[in-house]
Amino acid sequence: MSDMKAARVDGHVHVGLLGDEHPELGRMSAYFRSRFEYRVFLAYGRIDEDRVCDKVLREATVEALVTSGVDHAVCLALDPVYDDRGRRREDLSHLWVANEYVIGLRDELGDKVLLGASVHPYDPAFEERVRELVGRGAVLLKWLPSAQGIDLADERARAAMAALARLGAGGGPLPLLLHIGPEYAIPPCEPSLASNDFLSWSAWDGMKNGLRFGKRWRRPDLAGVHLSLETALGEGAVIVFAHCGLPYFASGPLAPLLEHSDFKAVHGYLERWPAAGGRGGRCFADLSACCTPFRKPYFPKLAKLPEASLFAGSDFPTPVFELSAGLGEAVEDGKAILHGDLARVIVPEDNLLDVNQRELGVAFPGHPMFTNLSRLLDELGLPRAAARGDP
Repeated sequence: MSDMKAARVDGHVHVGLLGDEHPELGRMSAYFRSRFEYRVFLAYGRIDEDRVCDKVLREATVEALVTSGVDHAVCLALDPVYDDRGRRREDLSHLWVANEYVIGLRDELGDKVLLGASVHPYDPAFEERVRELVGRGAVLLKWLPSAQGIDLADERARAAMAALARLGAGGGPLPLLLHIGPEYAIPPCEPSLASNDFLSWSAWDGMKNGLRFGKRWRRPDLAGVHLSLETALGEGAVIVFAHCGLPYFASGPLAPLLEHSDFKAVHGYLERWPAAGGRGGRCFADLSACCTPFRKPYFPKLAKLPEASLFAGSDFPTPVFELSAGLGEAVEDGKAILHGDLARVIVPEDNLLDVNQRELGVAFPGHPMFTNLSRLLDELGLPRAAARGDP
């Protein structure tokens, strides 16, 4: 596929179900649906809360995908929790999405959808399931450790990450999209496991943890976590760190005092395991959920990261802002406020996947992040189709 034009890919798109019509394909817990974040997602998905059901959620997802100008969107499944005995525990998961649901979207929409599969590393059938999903078109595997109850220092996670170095097409690697850093969208399956997504733990993290009301977070086994990552990379694994490990709200000199950050750790991995792959394994990071006023101050630091190591992503349906909007847009927003349309000020009118691509393009003009993922998939022999338009 080396002669094909590199396509624009949104490498981080979430889908979900309430579980009212198709509980076998996914579910959102009552606790998750009681949270403010859930209502934010509905607002950005343009869904009225009193109309939410599996059918409406699917229609909103399909609308966002088919009207977007991106060539491909990696839609993400999320395997439910597996406990320490390797038993599937949908009852402990606040949100899970079956691989079959994403496959169904792809069957309906064609190559607009790329399968971002998810298989829990504690599943005794991990390798068998991954091989099956690669055969059905998976382009990467998604883990969100806090929500799925995955301890990256666990020997099963270490073995699974290392196995991904040979479970892709033709015995090559299947990339692992790994959430790193603070997570506010999907609650941890157990409150103490909120720190399962961390690559670092500062003295200040420990101090804040000691002052935390309610159940304290588990202190991560960082030596074990990094041993798992380095072992997998030594075997030739490809790891993509979501959101560059950034904090969501805090920036500036006092940011470490206010919110956890794994940006420095992610930067280190990008430097030590570059996209060129001279040492076998490779690390990448995506800029999903970065087009917000909170993360905009990090743009200068993001611009200094190795260009070949970055992917564009939206994290749909999490908030995206029109950071480059000019005076005309502000006037239109003002008119909307006068007419009672307060959501207009926060939720862009255009397709959110396109808004995200546009804002990243304004902030990082000429950056290859928009086509890096399609080039990697071509190189690894993983499925995609040709670009529909100019990148």
